[in-house]
Amino acid sequence: MEDGGSSVVEQANVWIFLKVTKGSRAKGKVMLQLLQRHSDEEDDGGEERSVSEKMVDTRRSGWHTLAISQHVQKLLDGGGSSLDLQVFCPLCTEGGASPVLVTGAGGRDQSHRPFLMVVLRAREEATQRRVKRGLECDGRTRLCCKRQFYVDFKDIGWSDWIIAPSGYHANYCEGDCPNHMASFGGSSFHSTVINHYRLRGHGAFQNTRSCCVPTKLRAMSMLYFNEEQRIIKKDIQDMIVEECGCS
Repeated sequence: MEDGGSSVVEQANVWIFLKVTKGSRAKGKVMLQLLQRHSDEEDDGGEERSVSEKMVDTRRSGWHTLAISQHVQKLLDGGGSSLDLQVFCPLCTEGGASPVLVTGAGGRDQSHRPFLMVVLRAREEATQRRVKRGLECDGRTRLCCKRQFYVDFKDIGWSDWIIAPSGYHANYCEGDCPNHMASFGGSSFHSTVINHYRLRGHGAFQNTRSCCVPTKLRAMSMLYFNEEQRIIKKDIQDMIVEECGCS
């Protein structure tokens, strides 16, 4: 994990699957902990400290999250590359449960291995250094532009199967496209060629108008449950509109 201190951690969770033995009569809760070993001299030569802990239910198998946002932020700010954590559940055995930490024989429990989910955002100073491309809608222009739009998965009933993120800035395109704009804004070579016919009044294109459309889209990583209730991490293409143009 390399960042150089340019990002802010909005959320960082370790996901751990607690497997309850079939037939277990345990109906209580146990303490699930994440321990970190400190090897610096001031930490007494390798003392283990709890960085996150949570009371979890042992009545059924399921996923549990432990928050470690501050520790991931400290790692990034310090230029570190790894965070060594140990899962500890002292009373799990008595409760007929165990955290799934390694893959069993034949690949069993592969989809139940622990994983870290981190949501980052760029610091303001890093954002300001970016070169802006395309026209942003600001309420003063009627030309084709990109309008910011946040999609909350709860609004469309998808929060029950999408684990992360809870939403994202999808954005969309709107605005007028005069004929002279159709060859600009990152539109395709095909659009440019067709626009030359349109400008010359070619019969097939006399009554067609240029449209404001996405000209650059970006993928986004998603974490979700599939039909078998297994956790899938996948980069979904064309999720975020980055630039708009006339086509």
